[in-house]
Amino acid sequence: MRDYTSLTWKEVEALDRSKTIIVLPVGSVEQHGPHLPLDTDSLTAIYMANRISEKYADVQLIIAPPLRYTYAKPSRVFPGTLSMQGETLLKLTRDILCSFTEQGFRKILIINGHMENTDFLIEGISLALEGKNRAKTILCNWWEMISEKEMIAVFGPDWKGWVDEHAALVETSLMLCIAPALVRKEKMTDDGRKNKYEFRILPWNIANYPASGVFSATHGASREKGERLMEHILRELGNLIENEFMQGM
Repeated sequence: MRDYTSLTWKEVEALDRSKTIIVLPVGSVEQHGPHLPLDTDSLTAIYMANRISEKYADVQLIIAPPLRYTYAKPSRVFPGTLSMQGETLLKLTRDILCSFTEQGFRKILIINGHMENTDFLIEGISLALEGKNRAKTILCNWWEMISEKEMIAVFGPDWKGWVDEHAALVETSLMLCIAPALVRKEKMTDDGRKNKYEFRILPWNIANYPASGVFSATHGASREKGERLMEHILRELGNLIENEFMQGM
């Protein structure tokens, strides 16, 4: 069993802490345009966690319960988005990691699928690892595993950069790979922001966002490109795990 919550307490007790890697998927409940589900970020992180655990069947990669309720305040102007305060996410991250480290787990991989979580996750991790709760913890934002060269190789001239990549080319392609039945293909749209400063104009106003919630074009998205991108991400995740967690195991 690789699902933490499916284990009994006796089975958790029996885990070899030196050979166990806890994998925590983190996402959001956030609008992703008219064609992608609110759970897009979470589903992406969970899928990666499951795939990487299958790849290393001979290693104890235990998948923790996903963290879905996170920081998505900028998207609250759209119906459906649920957001915690940044302070809440920070403390929740701290407490989750403390629970694992207090039980003796010393190798933790967080796969994050939502950019706005990053700073709060980093601070929560830092607080959790103060004092005696020392553990090697890696925060992996999956998009940071892909070079610009690789993005151009996959998407060609359709790739316009990460700045406006929300519910657009990349996430649509990945969801076509992960959960194609959840992609409303007939509602895919090409949209975009009016100017690059809109995301930093406060208070947040829906008038400053693309009407669809899609920050750039979706044309060029495909399942095949999503699969190619996913394999690259999983390969890099595997390298990260081998180099940082499996040396000497």
